[in-house]
Amino acid sequence: MRHYELVVVLSPMLNQEQVTETWDKIKGFITTRDAEISHEEQWGTRRLAYPIRKGQHRFLEGSYHLTRFATDKAFNRELENFLTVDDEIIRSLITVTLPEEELAAQAAAAARAIRPPPPRPAPLGPDGAPIAPAAPAEGAAPAEGAPVAAADSPAATEAAPEAVTEAPAAEAPTAPEATAEPEAPVVEADPESSGTPSEEPAGEPEERED
Repeated sequence: MRHYELVVVLSPMLNQEQVTETWDKIKGFITTRDAEISHEEQWGTRRLAYPIRKGQHRFLEGSYHLTRFATDKAFNRELENFLTVDDEIIRSLITVTLPEEELAAQAAAAARAIRPPPPRPAPLGPDGAPIAPAAPAEGAAPAEGAPVAAADSPAATEAAPEAVTEAPAAEAPTAPEATAEPEAPVVEADPESSGTPSEEPAGEPEERED
């Protein structure tokens, strides 16, 4: 048997009852030609990729429907003519497809393909215990792209507060002792140079003769 997939776009001007009636008419055309419908979906109203003109109307959206069917004799040309002359169907597409079982298997395989692989088990030692990863050797150069330690960063050095040691209280400065100004030397006046007669030392009074 050949398997086909049919997608039709119905006019958005139809109400729900008219949509159901038109869809049943399409399925009836398929089943009366000894075809077996295996799957059908209703995708609802969607915006069209580009405007479609049918009759006197220009449509920007439509109601999408899908069905899959299998048949021993091909009647694709008849089905295409039937869908084209119906004014309630603005677009249709018939393609050859695979049986439902193969489509389901392909979908399952695609779902498994996008799953992440399971984590690799850790290596085991002679005793069967997992081996821990070796620590990097001391002094070894860091791997390329590894972040530099914060201690080596100048920004980190500036940001680190320095330890503040309390300094002993400073003693108040002692005022310097006042230095006595040297007294000006007293210069004794020279009696000879002085204009003021110096007093003669008092001597014994002279005796007067009578």
